[in-house]
Amino acid sequence: MESSHFAIVDIETTGGYASASQITEIAIFIYDGDRVINEYSTLINPEQPIPFHIQALTGITDEMVKDSPVFADVAEKVFSLLENKIFVAHNVHFDYSFIQSSLKSSGYDWKASRLCTVRLSKKIFPNLNSYSLGRLCQSLGIDIQDRHRAKGDAEATVTLFQQLQEADSHQIIENSIKHKAKEQRIPTHISSEQVNNLPMSTGVYIFKNSSSKIIYVGKANNIKKRVISHFTGNNTGQRRQSFINEICYIEFQETGTELMAFLLECHLIKKNWPIYNRALKKFEPKYGLLDYEDQNGYIRLSICQVRKNVKPIYYFNSVHESTQLLLKLVQEFELDLRLCSFFSNPNLPKESKEINSNKTLPALDEYNLKVTQAIESLTDQKRSFVILDKGRNMNEKSYVYYKDNKVYAIGFVENEDENMDIENIVSQDDLVINNFYMNHLAESYATLYPNKVLQLKGVPSLE
Repeated sequence: MESSHFAIVDIETTGGYASASQITEIAIFIYDGDRVINEYSTLINPEQPIPFHIQALTGITDEMVKDSPVFADVAEKVFSLLENKIFVAHNVHFDYSFIQSSLKSSGYDWKASRLCTVRLSKKIFPNLNSYSLGRLCQSLGIDIQDRHRAKGDAEATVTLFQQLQEADSHQIIENSIKHKAKEQRIPTHISSEQVNNLPMSTGVYIFKNSSSKIIYVGKANNIKKRVISHFTGNNTGQRRQSFINEICYIEFQETGTELMAFLLECHLIKKNWPIYNRALKKFEPKYGLLDYEDQNGYIRLSICQVRKNVKPIYYFNSVHESTQLLLKLVQEFELDLRLCSFFSNPNLPKESKEINSNKTLPALDEYNLKVTQAIESLTDQKRSFVILDKGRNMNEKSYVYYKDNKVYAIGFVENEDENMDIENIVSQDDLVINNFYMNHLAESYATLYPNKVLQLKGVPSLE
């Protein structure tokens, strides 16, 4: 192995999340690959109460740390010891996140390559019953003094790391260092095989919890790179840490194109409502056009905000867009502005705002016929087309079936089948739960790439 210096570290804390908890004790052993050449340990005043269950576990009490230095007092020392070292810990993600957060709060920008002795042990000492530090040391005959104290656990980790070195006949440690230890960033409850099997292609990735329930769906141009990025970064908030801790299984579906990835991501989110997916809500339409009959029997048109259980006949992204369309209907079908409600009408012509309320309303039946024709002009303008694009391999194409102004199905078709009747190609598994955002994506893509669009005529209605 190349000459490297390792910082073998253990900490004790007031809780499980670096954003809300603090370090109570830290121990660092500098190991040159053969022996320990420097060491440092100290209690830390966390400036917050230590929960009783943690006091019971570690033996560290509020009384013990009240006269100890706060982390800012030892930050320079900790930084000098860790700088340019390979950071080693048992369940490295935990220790690293706390120390990085604490150093950042003290003004130090620190990053390091990481090695996790849990993950290394699973590879070098496979098939053991448990890889917790206590059980692992028991299996390997390593004596731990002062269990659940930083110095005692760090000393045991040094001995464990030495045994890993001696048993590492396949250069696993060296390869981990050479590959920037990306795998060491992955939480230890997620098997490395799941990450290694991820493709570097466009598609959708799915995170599941221990009960195999989908908790998050994402899309990526490089699935592997994007998945790994979830486990990096400086966000130490409780929500993110809870999210990471819940991920047990990673699945993926390649899609060939980014459009297919977007659409599949939307469909899976709408179908499963994963607890950690929230971003798509901002893409839903904000305004809609409603029709209703008033107490005098007139059919009125009204712009409103889209809310749950409100089903407009037309959607808009902006107030301006809604105003322009309703004005267009008013002009084309000679509708009465007094029977139309704009969400906000600053752009209305001056004369339109000064309606004579004393003027007689139009004849009921004649007016309602005009409104009905206006509504039909919107609903009758239905488009149906198929977007054909590259597939997951050279032998197929992806398709997006846009039917009656909605994304109806997405899937893949063999190259020789692309001219078949689209209704015969669509399978039950290809049908999607569409929404405004998906429809907008398909419409925009078809406008940008008309050469990939197959226009359809005479497609059966969905009704």
